[in-house]
Amino acid sequence: MAIYKSTKRFSGFPCTHRQWRADSHCRFVHGYSREFYFEFASKSMTDEFWVMDFGGLKDVKAWLEDMFDHTFLSSEDDPYLETFKQLDEQGVIQLRVLPNAGMEGTAKFVYDHVSKMVEKKTKGRVWITKVEVRENEKNSAFYIPE
Repeated sequence: MAIYKSTKRFSGFPCTHRQWRADSHCRFVHGYSREFYFEFASKSMTDEFWVMDFGGLKDVKAWLEDMFDHTFLSSEDDPYLETFKQLDEQGVIQLRVLPNAGMEGTAKFVYDHVSKMVEKKTKGRVWITKVEVRENEKNSAFYIPE
């Protein structure tokens, strides 16, 4: 059986994070304008002859904006998480806590959330085959489900 694919890119999400376990400069707070790339797949197309209705992804874009637009990402095990929570309460940052705020962890986190949205929206007809999170023109990470 043939598989149809389509892709969608969302860009312009400036946020900060740190890899507190890193033995490099990545342990410091730093920021990028992140970009998210999705590959969608289906065994069939809609009556409009497409895999994914991109106009129907407004809720995905809104969720990405809420999570990654001018936000501060922290890993849930960061030893300074309580400090970041205080800064959030004081209105200094917009804290978002992820299992792993690094690029690979963010790719899986985004996949876990957006794949549920796509499955519900398409009644299981479409699934995500790849999520790429790009932090700049040189660096990105992928999550590809089994």
